[in-house]
Amino acid sequence: MKVEQLHGPKVKSFQVLELEYLLQEDSPEIFSTFGLQKGGQVIVTQAPARLDIMGGVADYCGANVFEMTLDRTAIAACQARADRNLCAITLRAGSQFKPNFHLSLDNFYTNGTLKTYTQMQEHFNQEPSTAWASYILGAFYVLLKEEKIDQLPHGATLIIKSDIPIGGGIASSAAVEVATLMAINQLYKLGLGALEIARLAQIVENRVAGAPCGIMDQVTVTAGTSTKILSILCQPDKILESVACPSNVRFIGIYTKVRRSTSSTAYIDTRIGAFMGLTILKDAFKSSTDKSNETHNISEALADNYLCNISVPEFRQQCQQLLPEEILGEEFLEKYGETVDTATQVKPEKRYPVKSRVEHMIYENARTSQFITMIKNAGNDREHIQTYLGKAGKLMYESNASYRDLAGLGSPEVDGLVSIAEKIGEQGGIYGAKITGGGGGGTVALLCYGNIENSLTQVLAAYKLAWGIDAELIRGNAPGAYEFGHILWELKHSEPPTHF
Repeated sequence: MKVEQLHGPKVKSFQVLELEYLLQEDSPEIFSTFGLQKGGQVIVTQAPARLDIMGGVADYCGANVFEMTLDRTAIAACQARADRNLCAITLRAGSQFKPNFHLSLDNFYTNGTLKTYTQMQEHFNQEPSTAWASYILGAFYVLLKEEKIDQLPHGATLIIKSDIPIGGGIASSAAVEVATLMAINQLYKLGLGALEIARLAQIVENRVAGAPCGIMDQVTVTAGTSTKILSILCQPDKILESVACPSNVRFIGIYTKVRRSTSSTAYIDTRIGAFMGLTILKDAFKSSTDKSNETHNISEALADNYLCNISVPEFRQQCQQLLPEEILGEEFLEKYGETVDTATQVKPEKRYPVKSRVEHMIYENARTSQFITMIKNAGNDREHIQTYLGKAGKLMYESNASYRDLAGLGSPEVDGLVSIAEKIGEQGGIYGAKITGGGGGGTVALLCYGNIENSLTQVLAAYKLAWGIDAELIRGNAPGAYEFGHILWELKHSEPPTHF
């Protein structure tokens, strides 16, 4: 097969080059009845992993988060079909996945009416080995359901290739969703903007795949850049600024090989506990007979359902004492009804911690704001850079402890790795370390300055000695999906060699 490039960047990532090679070699993994067809155009898009430097799970409470892209990517290759089938093929090795899945566009409808999100979630999750397809083919349904297109004029085939570790806490699912939506955007010429794609990708994950993530992952992998770090206000998805990393400073991820998931019980329970706290506070201040400015300010702060609009002093002085340490789901539902969170449901039989979960969200938001200031100061004041980095690192260690002690999302292995990094410390060029993303495992973010190669080797060796696990360094920056754009290939049959 001959692959001719009609559009897109000439310098290609290793992932794209590998896909191009598979096409040239007529790979049976790719070319089949429900795969790509030999001939016609193929759209290729790319979305990176992300490193959550600060903010993490507080994103769904309206926090300020600080996020950068990593040099791991998911790519999507998309081709129009002449029929009404939607076909997904994953090139990720592993026996846990059935490598292909297809359905008809007609499966989105019952008697001509578009199915509900619940019905589509059930459809995709019938078989665990093919549930991965919900992150890809679910995007087509979401475009219809959210009225971004009236009808899909034809089917499509999507090939997904990713080197982002699943369960690594660096947005493997968001990268797949965004790469898919970027490709569909080009295929159907929808003209969707970056933040619109991010919002749709979150809907795919929340409503179709059934994972109650916040939006920081999707915004970062869509709108992130290869040169700056994004400061995002998750209300719902405002990019406040792009911050340059100070000279000789690096943020590096270490994948602990301890898998985590936004569909895990701990993550969901923490989220529910936070939204219970929001509900309790809104009810308390709404029914309060106190007409003071302070009470009015809290009511105003919570009007849009973002806990993180409460400041730390306001929380300490007016809110903390109103929250129970924990509450039984049945008791909460009887008194308050369901929370405003559409991505989770309170289970009557479960007991949920509340006060600590709310406290983590509000304090994490404050830490993130302070952290960003320290990083900007470090970039502007070279003479005192190490002082500012030291303060930033202290905030990272506080964040890690809060994840463990208040949010209930720690991990022994992660804490062990963070402790190793802290012991090496500033003399070894490591100024801070913390758990990332949804917690419970995954990847640790390091704040590094100067030559730290020997220190990184020490961290990996000590972690292996303690836990018997070979951790993995993940560093560098890839362009965000919008910065990358798309590649357009024309597939043509190769001329057979002529023999004389």
